[in-house]
Amino acid sequence: MNKRGTLFFAFTVLLTVGLSLPPSVIAQDQFEAPSWTLGWSTDMDDGFTVSMEDDWDIEGEIVAYVENTRMSQVQLELTYEINTWVPFTFDGPESITVGAGENKSFTINIATDSSVDAREYNPDNTSTLTISANENVGDTSTGDQEIEGTIHVPKIFNLRPEITPSNDELHAGSTVEISIQMINLGNANDAVKEASAQVRSCPHLTVDGLEALANTLVDPTGARNGKDATATLTLVASESQPRRSCEVTISLISEGDDVGRSTTFDVEVFAYVDDVSSSSTNDGEDDSVDSGLKVESNTLPGFLALEAVLIFATVGVIGRKRSTL
Repeated sequence: MNKRGTLFFAFTVLLTVGLSLPPSVIAQDQFEAPSWTLGWSTDMDDGFTVSMEDDWDIEGEIVAYVENTRMSQVQLELTYEINTWVPFTFDGPESITVGAGENKSFTINIATDSSVDAREYNPDNTSTLTISANENVGDTSTGDQEIEGTIHVPKIFNLRPEITPSNDELHAGSTVEISIQMINLGNANDAVKEASAQVRSCPHLTVDGLEALANTLVDPTGARNGKDATATLTLVASESQPRRSCEVTISLISEGDDVGRSTTFDVEVFAYVDDVSSSSTNDGEDDSVDSGLKVESNTLPGFLALEAVLIFATVGVIGRKRSTL
C-alpha cells in the first residue's frame, strides 16, 4: 500500500471511531471558555437578618462577589431589586470591573426609609433581594447572571406592666381593686409567661389575681392596630396590718424573650378600727371625766363646814375655861 493509501486508511479508521463515541464523551473533550460568576459572600442559606436599633432604625450590609476566570478583565453593570413589605433602601455600586483571574467583592448597604415606622410591619414576613449583573459589548448583551437572597427583620420583645392605682382608701381588714395594663413595646406578638408581686414594708399585704395573667396574649401597642391587654388585681390587707406606706412591685415575664420587666408603686394602708369598741371606750372616758368633775366640786364645801365646826368647838372650850377661872 502506497503512502496515500495509508493516510486514507488511517483517516477512515479515526472517523469511524469518532462516530462511534457517545455525544457526552465528545462534549467533555470540548474546550470550556473561561467566564465569570456572580455569587454571595454573605451566608444567605437561611437569609440575612438586619440589625434594629432602639429607635427602630434598620442597618445591614450584604456582600456579593464576581469571580472572573477569563484571561482578560470583565466589566459588568449591576442592578438591585427588593421585593419587600418593608420600605428598605439600598446602596450598592452600579458597575464593577474585575481583572483577569480576580475574585472581587462588593457591598450592598440596607436601611429603612426614615419616614416609615418599622414597627408597623410584621417580622414574620420576609423580603427578597435580587442582584443582576449584565455584561455588554457595545450595545449588545453578551451575558447576564442573577442571584436572590431573603432578608429578615428581627423580632423585638418589650413587654412591661403599668398600674392604675385605686382612688379608694385601703384599710386593714379590707381590699381595693387596681387596674394593670400589659403594654407590648416590641414589634411582635407576645404573651405573659409569668406574673409576680413583691411587697416591701407591709408583710400583711398581698396581691390577688396574678395567676390569671399567665398566657395573656398582647399585641404590639400602637402598631398594626394592636391593643393593650388589661386586667384587674386586688390588694388585700389583713386586720393585723398597721398603718403604713407599702411599696408594691408588679413583674411580668415575657414569653418572647423570657425577660422580666416591672413597675413599682406605693400604697397607703390605714389601721384597722373597731367601731363598737371605739364607741364604748369613748363613753367610758366621758363618764370618768364627769365623775371627776363632780367629786372636785363637792370637796370644797364639805371641807369648809368641818373647819367651821372645829372653830366653834374650840371657842366653846376656851369660854368654859375662862368662866371657871
